[in-house]
Amino acid sequence: MSTDRGRFLSFSPQFHIKMAYVLQIATLLQLLCSIVVIWKIQLWWQTENQHPDNPKLWDGVDTYGYVGFMFLFCFKMTPCLSIPFTVMSTIAITVTNLWPDPPKLEVQKSNIPNICFRVVTRGLYKNLVIRTLERNIETCLKTGLEKFNFEVVTDFPLELRPSMFVQEIVVPKNYATKLNSQFKARALHYCLEKGISNLSEDDWIVHLDEETLLTQGSVIGLANFAAKSMGDIGQGVITYANTEIINWCTTLADSVRVAIDIGLMKFCFQKLHRPIYGLKGSYIIIKCSVEKQIGFDYGPKGSIAEDLYLALEAWKHGYKFNFVEGEMWEKSPFTIIDYIRQRKRWFVGRMFTILSPNIPLKYKLLLIPSDLSWLLIIFNIFALFVPLKTPDFMIVITSWTGGVLVFLFIFGSIKSFSLKRYGLFKKVIICVGNIMIIPLVAFLDGIASLWGFIWNFDTGFHIVQKEHNQFENAVEEEV
Repeated sequence: MSTDRGRFLSFSPQFHIKMAYVLQIATLLQLLCSIVVIWKIQLWWQTENQHPDNPKLWDGVDTYGYVGFMFLFCFKMTPCLSIPFTVMSTIAITVTNLWPDPPKLEVQKSNIPNICFRVVTRGLYKNLVIRTLERNIETCLKTGLEKFNFEVVTDFPLELRPSMFVQEIVVPKNYATKLNSQFKARALHYCLEKGISNLSEDDWIVHLDEETLLTQGSVIGLANFAAKSMGDIGQGVITYANTEIINWCTTLADSVRVAIDIGLMKFCFQKLHRPIYGLKGSYIIIKCSVEKQIGFDYGPKGSIAEDLYLALEAWKHGYKFNFVEGEMWEKSPFTIIDYIRQRKRWFVGRMFTILSPNIPLKYKLLLIPSDLSWLLIIFNIFALFVPLKTPDFMIVITSWTGGVLVFLFIFGSIKSFSLKRYGLFKKVIICVGNIMIIPLVAFLDGIASLWGFIWNFDTGFHIVQKEHNQFENAVEEEV
């Protein structure tokens, strides 16, 4: 009996390839269905809400006046700003393997160079840092990683217990860079000062947030990346629903980031080897010599989104980017206000980076329409409910962009929430619920961008709450 069961559960590599192909086709059909549904809804909306006395396109002038009509029509045209993102996402979803097998170690362990996991913290959550360190060290040891260490870079001393794996680096209060960089950029640049870190030029640095959890899959992916020199800088997927969920709304909202990581970001890194849409602040692997050459001294305005600035600077210097297989785990913001403040900081940092004269236009060309769309999103929401007929080409564009957005939320939910942990019924409910909160997420993101824009690009660096009363002991399910 056990032999038969073992045969039943052991699948050949050809079977896995066929299953990945079937899932890929099913995913593309899901994308097509999302676009068609949005298109049908728009046709219904146009039919039901157009003014009965003004069936023609330009008759909106009689209803709203010329100025009012032009104002509303311009806002109805804002989805055009999302065309580059929509086109790139569609290509990425089509040509990228969205259902890869878990990564396997492809090199000899003795050939894996030293990997330094660098954790930056203000020092406000000591218990969180200690628990995360313990678990991440355990994960590295379980994976069989031989040469690794953790550097904890903090503004306030944590007084961590001495360990062969952990080095605590305290940034002096009076330390200042040449360009007066602030926040995380200041701490990271301090590590590059002579005599602070013991890393060699050939070592690799993996940047983590204080709550980032490694998985065996991500450690294997990082080991393959470093040993095979797959690029100078790499990044992988971060998910937000594999540990204890504190706030369901923000966790569902972050699922779209997971889908973008698996599709668009993977395509940009793996196929184009360019950070066209930037870089996240954690799960970055970079060769030590590259980081020393680029540094993090970008000035106060470049310190808000130091991850994006790093990516564009590295691109400008000609360094190669690639994708890292395997995922890491983080938590979404615990409260709605933290979610808004986090997005506000991202928007302000991206705007400062886009406006920086130090980065040529060609390296941030696709960021401009994307961020303008983000800024105008709340006006676009209000314009949707105005009974003003739009031209047919705009129906096609908004159906495409809206369908891709709906797909990303659904696909992000599918990839984020484990079927083994939640079951099929709950997973379907989660996907449906995620569709329902899309307007809320758009509204919150719009509030965040307007907040950052109106208050003169506020240069603060809000740190969201990262520690909870309970610390989950989650089990890795992908390995």
